[in-house]
Amino acid sequence: MDKKLKIEILNNKDDLIEGTFCYLFFEDRVFDESLLINLIENTRDYLSKNIDGREIIEFLKWLSICTNQCFSSHNAKDDLYTISNYKIEMETKWHNAWEPMILRLINLRLK
Repeated sequence: MDKKLKIEILNNKDDLIEGTFCYLFFEDRVFDESLLINLIENTRDYLSKNIDGREIIEFLKWLSICTNQCFSSHNAKDDLYTISNYKIEMETKWHNAWEPMILRLINLRLK
């Protein structure tokens, strides 16, 4: 189960694997809240049950950086990347709820 969960989480790092949060957001330019929540919950579950979570932590760092870049690019007037279902509430929720959850998972593991 843990190996399968780890693969499912890390499949997001390959933004060419359809059905993942990263594929939808980076390639299709659609922010899917339910896929993000599921991804965060899966990483939390994996990290709570596994001592060695270095790959997952590195993935979470990458996810945070890439997601912030997508919002930044969407808001840049000279950038061609746009989020097709963009709402200011989604970006606010990213910065105020989901990203802090991810950062807590990273920081808890690094202590």
